[in-house]
Amino acid sequence: MLSAVRSQWITMLAGVIAAVVLVSVVIGLTSPDGKVGDDEQAKPSATATTTTPSPTATTPTPEPEPSRPSAARAPGSVAGAWPGRPDAVTASGTSVDWCPAVRTTGAAEAEDVFGKAAVHDAACAAVTFVFGKRYSRLAIPRPSYAPRDLDFVLPALAPSTVDAFRARINRFVATPDSVDARDELGLVMLRGEGTPAGAKHTSAGNGRVFYGKAYSTNGYRHRAAWVNPTWSKVAISVDRSKAEPRIVATLDASAAIPVFNTAERRDDMLTVPTHALFYLRQESGKDWAIGGWRITSGAYDFAKLRLM
Repeated sequence: MLSAVRSQWITMLAGVIAAVVLVSVVIGLTSPDGKVGDDEQAKPSATATTTTPSPTATTPTPEPEPSRPSAARAPGSVAGAWPGRPDAVTASGTSVDWCPAVRTTGAAEAEDVFGKAAVHDAACAAVTFVFGKRYSRLAIPRPSYAPRDLDFVLPALAPSTVDAFRARINRFVATPDSVDARDELGLVMLRGEGTPAGAKHTSAGNGRVFYGKAYSTNGYRHRAAWVNPTWSKVAISVDRSKAEPRIVATLDASAAIPVFNTAERRDDMLTVPTHALFYLRQESGKDWAIGGWRITSGAYDFAKLRLM
């Protein structure tokens, strides 16, 4: 009898020991720290290993925006490619496609001669010259120029026009303050007339100055030099005075350069209007190039900076 009871107790004890071992194995697989899940008191076991976080790349600190308008730098609102441009104008980086927003008028004769698509491409070439060449960053006054500074215009010109334009470049570089030399270029080249000797900033006229150090472009770093491009429908006609017919494209346009109003301590803009007539030749079978132009500027206008 006593032997039977002892055997029963031994059997029960063995079962309990086996159950404890099984639970310990389950707990060990679930949590190496001896806990099922983490709590605030859990600590790593003596055999646990820890890893040191790898250093992360430091992000460059962005240049702080001034808390109020300043002549030191153009405002952040004019960053990017042609702020205030029409919605149809697309941009990728510094590349701008004006063509989707270009419209023509009076193009029937030219379309009969060249085709509708070709006439639209010619009108687009005229608009692109205005905003890609005439209204360029070179408009911000600088103390002097080199011929290579204006090489960016040459790819838009017909081969027969390049040599004549180089001669105009050389004349302008030699006499940048000559109004006639600037007008011959067809580009907006502001010179900062009336800037006192030793001034911190270049005069833009009528109590306004260009941003940044005098006769430098540092005040427009990462900022657009021109905003709010506008233009009319491009009037199209055909010129038959040469051996090959040419397209004549005429338009009115305007754009504004951000400037600082020293009296009001605010951001303003200087708007420069343009009336342009272009003679376009079809080069390389499809491309249109500028064979000549007549470009004039209207009266400049100042107003508080506002993007369209």
